[in-house]
Amino acid sequence: MPFRISPKNEFQITERMTYRKDNKEINCGFLWKSGSFITENPPNFLAQYDEHIGISVGSQDFTEVNLSSEGQHLIYFSETTPKDEQASLTEIFMHSKTTDDFDIGFQHKGWQLVDMDIVMWGELSITSHQDP
Repeated sequence: MPFRISPKNEFQITERMTYRKDNKEINCGFLWKSGSFITENPPNFLAQYDEHIGISVGSQDFTEVNLSSEGQHLIYFSETTPKDEQASLTEIFMHSKTTDDFDIGFQHKGWQLVDMDIVMWGELSITSHQDP
């Protein structure tokens, strides 16, 4: 029986990536309006769940992740990243329609993806569905 886990409030799911090049770092991603994680097993993390920290896709066995098409772009740079390089990378990121678009653009400029995760936090809604 599948279980659907979603936040009760909007904008409590983030998809985030970390890129590095030399001594520089980019943290970027999206703050999604809504979404859900689907699992075939009863959620066993609830006793330890902290709504301020949330739950990571990487920490559980989810069979599916659904994200809304509405979201906000977020990008942050380490202090060691020069302003002109920040401007160039921000333009690539903000004009990308998909994660692959900016990932390719960043890699062409020598940046490497070192971490990626999707995290949901806040009060959760958990529903189960049985096939008739």
